[in-house]
Amino acid sequence: MGEVLLGTSGWDYAEWVGRVYPPHGVSDRLRYYAGLFPIVEVNSTFYRLPPPSVAASWVRRTPTRFKFAAKFPQTITHDLRLVGTDEELRRFLAVVKPLQDAGRFVAALLQLPPSLPFEPGTVRAFYETLPKELPVAVEFRERSWLVPESYALLREFGLANVIVDAPHLPIALEVTAPFAYIRWHGHGAPLWYDYTYSADEIAAWAPRVRALADEVPQVYGFFNNHFRGDAAVNGRSLSELLGLHAPAARSRLD
Repeated sequence: MGEVLLGTSGWDYAEWVGRVYPPHGVSDRLRYYAGLFPIVEVNSTFYRLPPPSVAASWVRRTPTRFKFAAKFPQTITHDLRLVGTDEELRRFLAVVKPLQDAGRFVAALLQLPPSLPFEPGTVRAFYETLPKELPVAVEFRERSWLVPESYALLREFGLANVIVDAPHLPIALEVTAPFAYIRWHGHGAPLWYDYTYSADEIAAWAPRVRALADEVPQVYGFFNNHFRGDAAVNGRSLSELLGLHAPAARSRLD
């Protein structure tokens, strides 16, 4: 079976204090998080790009085996809608470079807006701007992307289809790259992410993750239901079902 790394989307949430982080708090949440999970999806890069020096500090504050994924900025996906993105792409690549240089970067997440339909020419032109050495996972949020031509473009450019668990979209275990990428958003209303996965729902995902790990060398998965710390709790539950051990002594949440 291939390597499975599970984590959460983000780590810096105030409401995690007392459930994920100790009640008295911690001086460095990222350092503490790295004792619970082997990987994290950086979601802050979606809203605002930090200086590359901040990304370099993430490397220094985590163990050498700890890995990062990071979201493309929304200026690329939601504002420019994949057109004329060269400057924004350059800035994003500068931020993730310290992670790549340290051998700690697994994928850049391209989370597309639900208002963006699939247009093959635009998509191909954008994919052609991506550096070949940059591992990229693409999350569709509009149904016109769920067509053979769209998946064929992912395979042509070696980009991963993001397998999503969310309202309004099917769970498609479609593998298009040398790695698999999963995101659990939840099924809350009106907010998807305001959701607690039940034990039965978590158990149903264990065979799916194993099947993906039989197909590719690496599977990366992230829980995005961050309210109340549910993402961390659900992530640890699935990790334990799969027999994945916490990376350090803190195998249980506080």
